[in-house]
Amino acid sequence: DANGANGDCGSRGADEGEGRTRQDAKEDASAKPARKSWSLPIKPAEVLLAIVAVCVGMCMWQKQTGDAKVALCAQRHERGEYDEALQLCHEALVSYHELNELSKLLGFRQYGGILSGDVAQTTDNLGVVSMNIGDSQAALRYLRAALAMRTEKLGARSLDVAATKDNMGLVYRQMGDLDQAMALHKEALSIRLEHVGEKDLSTAQSRTSIANVQYQMDEYDDALQTYRQVLAVQEELLGGDHIDLAGTLQNMAQVKKHSDLKESLSLYERSLAIIVGIYGHNHQNVADTLHQMGGVQLGMRRNGEAVETYQQALEIYSSLLGPSHPDVAATLTYIGEALDKSGKPEEAEGFFRQSVEIWDGMGIHGGEHLALTRAEAAKEYG
Repeated sequence: DANGANGDCGSRGADEGEGRTRQDAKEDASAKPARKSWSLPIKPAEVLLAIVAVCVGMCMWQKQTGDAKVALCAQRHERGEYDEALQLCHEALVSYHELNELSKLLGFRQYGGILSGDVAQTTDNLGVVSMNIGDSQAALRYLRAALAMRTEKLGARSLDVAATKDNMGLVYRQMGDLDQAMALHKEALSIRLEHVGEKDLSTAQSRTSIANVQYQMDEYDDALQTYRQVLAVQEELLGGDHIDLAGTLQNMAQVKKHSDLKESLSLYERSLAIIVGIYGHNHQNVADTLHQMGGVQLGMRRNGEAVETYQQALEIYSSLLGPSHPDVAATLTYIGEALDKSGKPEEAEGFFRQSVEIWDGMGIHGGEHLALTRAEAAKEYG
């Protein structure tokens, strides 16, 4: 019994100990601190502000991307890299349209006014580049779209509208629709005169476009008078040694070929002096001018001088473009023509042969091209 009692007591003691242990565990558990839920101490307004800041940053980045592509487009266009320029303008337009959609979604109305000008200018640029690659129909589509945007945003008598109308006139001139070209250039001139007056380079540019159309219409006296107006403005605003002045002098020289070869040559010589002063002698513009001067000398029957002038042009063309360039081949033909007219047919034949070899090397029938070039020279210079 004692053992049994002890056993019972032992069992109760164990039960009691177990009970105390469980209770202690409960107490220990209740003594532990409650687990906290973590949260950032940011107010909803601050979250909204951060989102807006990110979105504004995205808009600014998109705008800068579009602007950078427009600048690159202009650079490539200036270099004559028209395909790359066209691609860059398209990419810029996509950037602006994406920004426009994003700004609408976010309610940033201020971007609407900014983008309307960017989209219109880029669309106008696409028209000009398309014209220079010979796609007149695409050029007109772009320019009409730009004109509609600018007219809606700025009004029908704004300077931007004048710029687009001048560009449309260039396209119609390229297409041979001289009446439509003239009408557009005159509308542009009217707007420019209204805003900036006569003594402004943009006004002079519109007058140059008008003179170019007058020349193509065989209105030589009118064209010469218009070019003189342009020259007067350029001399006053740019001085006597600017490249734009040289271009106008060459335009005038081209007109004077039809009436006064001596005056034409004098105008080319003035232009050449300006170009050499700006670029130095070894420049393609110098070679082009020398080539024109050689033609005038050929027309004046100053054949020996024409040979020398053409040879100077040939040296520059060969140096800059290589010995197998079409301009080299054409100049060789004209040297041969001048020599032939000087009574040196054997010497002329050598230059004709070199020209034919270059054309043949380009996959063009050299003999036919030679005959065509000689016929053109005879038609223009007699």
